Amino acid sequence: MPSSTYDDDAARSPEITDLEHATIAWLREELEDWEIIASDNFLDIGGHSLAFARLNKFLADSFGVNLDMKVAYDEPLSIAVAKAQPVRPHA
Repeated sequence: MPSSTYDDDAARSPEITDLEHATIAWLREELEDWEIIASDNFLDIGGHSLAFARLNKFLADSFGVNLDMKVAYDEPLSIAVAKAQPVRPHA
C-alpha cells in the first residue's frame, strides 16, 4: 500500500506537476518502493538502466517527453523531471 509521503510532499510544494507525480508513482510501482519521493536520486532508490529505459518509454507515451540520463543519475528526481525534454520524432 503506498504511503502518504508523496502526498505530504505535494501539500508543501504546489509546483509539483502531473509529470512529476506520474514519474514518482511509476517508479514506486516499478521498484516496489512506496517511500520514493521527488527529492530522491534515481540511482539511490535502486534505479538502473533498464528501469530508466522503461520510465522514458512511459513518459514518452504519456507526456511526450524524455528524461536526460545524466541529469536523472546525478540530480534529484524533481530536477530530472523539471529538465525533461520533448521526444524527438524519428526521421
